[in-house]
Amino acid sequence: MDIIEKTYEFLDTLDNSDLIKNLTKYKNKLLKNPSLLKEISNLKKETDNEIIIEKRKQIYSNEDYKNYMKYYNELHLIIMQINKKFKEYTNTLEHNCHK
Repeated sequence: MDIIEKTYEFLDTLDNSDLIKNLTKYKNKLLKNPSLLKEISNLKKETDNEIIIEKRKQIYSNEDYKNYMKYYNELHLIIMQINKKFKEYTNTLEHNCHK
């Protein structure tokens, strides 16, 4: 099998994985929570470090947010691993592709 076919198989597997299902589930739950979304939005505007820490604690105490971040971080790790391999295969770890 060629690499393109395997890539599509991987993407289909990822799409159907519990990781993506859970990430989507918790994202949708968060989108239905306007007060939490407002807190997250307000946090982005905050400059006082003490307030930022307190708001982050408050936001992270929400179980849906905690679960969403768990699955988000898991997906992010997978993406980072893929990018690292891609860079190795294409010799772009040190921007060597133009030498």
